[in-house]
Amino acid sequence: MTFPQTHQAELIALAELAGVSAVPGVYAIIIELLALQISPEDIYILLKQICQQSTENQSADNAEYLK
Repeated sequence: MTFPQTHQAELIALAELAGVSAVPGVYAIIIELLALQISPEDIYILLKQICQQSTENQSADNAEYLK
């Protein structure tokens, strides 16, 4: 099941209103996960884990840079 392009545009607009910024591909993936009936809570947990790992990797990279 796929969603119309308008759904992705609406999701992007909602995210921008909430102060969330991401590349459009991320929103397309979220739409696909929802189409696969993955719960919004599970998507939230996934995104939170990805953000934590990204932050940890950036911190490690910064520590290496300062040495």
